[in-house]
Amino acid sequence: MSQLSPSLDAATLVTVNKRLASELRRRHDTAQVDAGRGAWPTPDILPWGAWLHRAYAALVDAGHCRQDLLSPHQERVLWEQVITRDTDPTLLRPAAAAEAAQEAFGLCCGWLLSIDEVEAIGGQDTRGFARWHRRFRRELAHRGFMTLAELPGRVARAFRDGQLDVPESLYLAGFDQVPPAQQELLATITDAGGRVATWPAACGEARCRRVSAIDGEHEIRLAAQWAMAQLSARPDRRVAVISPTLGTHRRDIVRLFTRTLEPAAYLDADTAAASFNLSLGEPLSDLPLVAHALLALRLLGGGQSLADIGQLLRSPFVGGHTHEWEARALFDAELRRDGRPRLELTALLHRLRQVDRDEPAACPDLLVRLEGLAELHPPRQSARPPRHWSDHLREALKRLGWPGAHSLDSAEFQQYQRFLELFDELTALTKVRPRLTLIDAIGHLTRLARETVFQSQSAAKPIQVLGMLEAAGLEFDAIWLLGMDDRSWPAPARPNPLLPAALQREQGMPHASAERELIFATDLIEQLKLSTGEIIASFPLASGEPTALPSPLIADWPEVSAATLGLDDRDRLSDACEANAARRPMPDPVATPAAGDATGGAALLAAQARCPFAAVGQYRLRASPLDEPTHAPDPAMTGTLVHKALQRIWATLEDSATLGRKPDVELRRLVWTQVEAVLDLAAHRRPDLYSPRFRALETDRLTGLLVDWLHVERERRQPFEIVALERDQTIPLEGITLRTRADRIDRLADGSLAVIDYKTGRTVSLAGWFDDRLSEPQLPLYTLTSYSQVGATLLARVRGDPTGCRFIGLSRAADFGPGVVTPQEQDEALDWPRLLAHWQASIDELAAEVVAGRADPTPSPRVCQYCALGGLCRVQQRLTDADDE
Repeated sequence: MSQLSPSLDAATLVTVNKRLASELRRRHDTAQVDAGRGAWPTPDILPWGAWLHRAYAALVDAGHCRQDLLSPHQERVLWEQVITRDTDPTLLRPAAAAEAAQEAFGLCCGWLLSIDEVEAIGGQDTRGFARWHRRFRRELAHRGFMTLAELPGRVARAFRDGQLDVPESLYLAGFDQVPPAQQELLATITDAGGRVATWPAACGEARCRRVSAIDGEHEIRLAAQWAMAQLSARPDRRVAVISPTLGTHRRDIVRLFTRTLEPAAYLDADTAAASFNLSLGEPLSDLPLVAHALLALRLLGGGQSLADIGQLLRSPFVGGHTHEWEARALFDAELRRDGRPRLELTALLHRLRQVDRDEPAACPDLLVRLEGLAELHPPRQSARPPRHWSDHLREALKRLGWPGAHSLDSAEFQQYQRFLELFDELTALTKVRPRLTLIDAIGHLTRLARETVFQSQSAAKPIQVLGMLEAAGLEFDAIWLLGMDDRSWPAPARPNPLLPAALQREQGMPHASAERELIFATDLIEQLKLSTGEIIASFPLASGEPTALPSPLIADWPEVSAATLGLDDRDRLSDACEANAARRPMPDPVATPAAGDATGGAALLAAQARCPFAAVGQYRLRASPLDEPTHAPDPAMTGTLVHKALQRIWATLEDSATLGRKPDVELRRLVWTQVEAVLDLAAHRRPDLYSPRFRALETDRLTGLLVDWLHVERERRQPFEIVALERDQTIPLEGITLRTRADRIDRLADGSLAVIDYKTGRTVSLAGWFDDRLSEPQLPLYTLTSYSQVGATLLARVRGDPTGCRFIGLSRAADFGPGVVTPQEQDEALDWPRLLAHWQASIDELAAEVVAGRADPTPSPRVCQYCALGGLCRVQQRLTDADDE
């Protein structure tokens, strides 16, 4: 093919992609303006796929073609039907097999391969594909369908048969490798009298250099600084940053380029970036406006995870959010406290109706919308035409008030419009799936959104961030190549698993071998050298183990340092923030006194002892983390069951004498009955966890555990009677009043009291009672309320492990029983009065700190490791950095 002068009069220019078509139109229009023209014919420039579709439309309009052209998704669905009907029982993922088969079919069509020849040299997978291939062909013929992969052959036949007018001149731009089917089509045009030529490419010679970076983030930051320097030197320069792994690092590139080039946009989401444009879009399903719509629709199709329901409750794209957002967030927190990991629409509605209208978490607007959604809930196995489900799902979103009452910005409006188009594509599935269930329809809509790559339309930007293929045929003043390490470029081979690997290598198919990828990568680099005056290639040293090396394609380029390029390692936004902080130092913290009626009970004082900052955050600012759903009974649930069962058991027994008189069989029956009652209540609240079979097992386990515990109680040396179970207490302290609850209080034979707290954890000790800052103040608080009467303070370890059930505690008198000691046995200088005095002084000090509002962090590895407020105080990061050093 000879090169012609770039005149487009009566000619068609076909490009390898849409981006190059837009660029060549821009160049053509600029040339017309430079020539002094005020008006000119619109040039016929379009991508290869659009040119084929135009030819197909002309055939249909002229009555020469009666076959329906399938969209990629329609073709995939047809492949799935063929594969699902196959008798091979070993296939576990028909959808993944359909994707591989669709690609293999396209390769066979593009390389003009006979399926019989392919099968003859292939293995088991190829033979399976050949079977699917023949059935797929029969389906196409029976239904009158044609695929995109077959379209070049059909257009070639139309030119040969005179069904289409042969273009006078056809130029090709940006094509690297032309498959045989495309070559055949172009040869047909030439044989019919048309001219096919290659559009002249740029003929420059770039100055090439390479630079290494510490890691991927440092590399991206250097590229952003370089791009900014290019524009600072000459604002009209066309600059490109090109990456072979743009899809993998898209979010990092957006974040760091925005941070470097547009710090105002980084700090304020409403400020649009003005200097760079990322070519690669995102799956439509990943964008919040569409993702939340799909979440809502999947709620119609069955149970959803609590995390997904929480997103929906907090979504600004659901009607009523502007005036009900706070209540919906509080309702989300209530659902998390319930702990159920999945909810169906009916269960969600039931829970929402339980919230009183006067409560802060009441969501009357949301309730009305979800009730409207529930009215659209048909039987899940009801099969209807796709058009029915398309209308049905649109109505569901309408009842939810999607996309919300707020004004959509430009990008959101484009997402909204594109998503609505998917409902028409869902309707078009009628060609291949005449009837669907609701779940199938939602699944297809979700897949359509996942397969639709969305890129919002915006004005041209001076800095273009591109993938390697998207840069084909484009011209720039300067280029930065990202990720040019030996692992990323050339890319690793990815042959199709359904075609013989040797055949793919022999035919030179895309991704067939390392040799093919090397040739492809080399050609692309050479094209880029011709399209610009300067190329900087970078690679991150720390991209894995061992240390990365430069790609062999840039290994001989001269290496320069970042400083030589006028770049530095600093984060400019951080520098600006630090400089601003230096000019305006942070004021010293000022303590804010607490209200007298503090919440939190003993846990507030325990938190204050461990870290005043965390105590203020959790109990005054209510900055507690949200509860997480539970998929099985957790230790807290088990502990609650033990507490409630023991409360019921002792309410029946009342004293040690009754316990001693009970025969073992009768005692076990009593425990079994009470455990069953407690588990019945738990099952009412969490039927998803406490199924009948699990309740039977848990009843047996807990009965054995509590019988063992009652044997420990029998071994106590002093008789006792129960004075109180789960008693609430109000304790006045230094300026605050705490409300607490004692698990149990016994009266002993000598008239003194024993305060008991049940513990079901693995580690139970007295260590916290002797700290200078009392880190376990719960039982000391109970003891001090009536210290003159208390003779023992006990922790009851109720746990079925090798350590077993036992008492751990302190008593005024010696020889209380196993596991209970006097203060002197712990510390020779400490007797019972001194212990109580220590407790009183420590609790008063902690209470005074709470009242005064002390809130300084007191970091320690033990406390900070599990603290949920590390993002506020940043101590965890400081400790981590210290460990690293």
